[in-house]
Amino acid sequence: MGKDKKSAAAGGSAVAATGGYAVRVADKIKAELDAAAQKRLVQEVQVGLIYTAVQIDTGALGVAYTFPEARTCGGTGVPLKGRTVAELVDRLGGKSLLASAVALAAVNALLADAPLPPDTCEADVLDNLDLHRGDRVCMVGCFAPLLKPLKDLGVELKTFDQVPKPGSRPAEEVKEHLPGSEVAIITATSLINNTLDHLLELASPCREVALLGSSTPLLPRAFAGTPVTSLAGIRVEEPEGVLRCIAEGQGFCVFKRYVRKLSLRLDG
Repeated sequence: MGKDKKSAAAGGSAVAATGGYAVRVADKIKAELDAAAQKRLVQEVQVGLIYTAVQIDTGALGVAYTFPEARTCGGTGVPLKGRTVAELVDRLGGKSLLASAVALAAVNALLADAPLPPDTCEADVLDNLDLHRGDRVCMVGCFAPLLKPLKDLGVELKTFDQVPKPGSRPAEEVKEHLPGSEVAIITATSLINNTLDHLLELASPCREVALLGSSTPLLPRAFAGTPVTSLAGIRVEEPEGVLRCIAEGQGFCVFKRYVRKLSLRLDG
């Protein structure tokens, strides 16, 4: 089920000769959605303690993670309601973690207003990965609910996180372990803080690379030429319920009843 890495490289990988990706995933997302973003207006922006939400004028809602460093900003500092969604999306992957989170939430709102990509299914990330007993699995961003299921599968799991968590290693150590893994599970919040492209470069030898989390944009074309084999995210079904939870500082474990968990293979 995994990608043929050599074929992908021969087919025009986006990896530059000098190392790194010639076109950032964030820039590909912006290019893919520019036309739709120019037509839509911002209806509401809610920055919560754990997640940020953006609702567009069609009523569609998208979410993205709020980094702890962004929580002290106290808002965007400028009124956003009534602006074009393109003005928000343009700041994806920029220097401001808050503006980048708002941008990714706006991206996910646009995608929630569009048809789902073909072959999208309601599934957890592990249901859509080709995992073998003994695989070395590198998890970038500690997803606690996955720890026991992965260990039960008999894989060798290492987790890395910027925020110290039981069993997790410091994020800066990931470069020593990711290239030697068979499977990479990477948090989509790496799009917000502009670390995704470097992580994907490190993960290029992996058989499976999944982008995971409520922040994940289900936009396959943006990941063409990268090692990503699977996208696992959500689609908000009840915007008002999610907005209320985010305003109250709640996380996914509370607002999950208002969303669908979706997964998508990218390697045909």
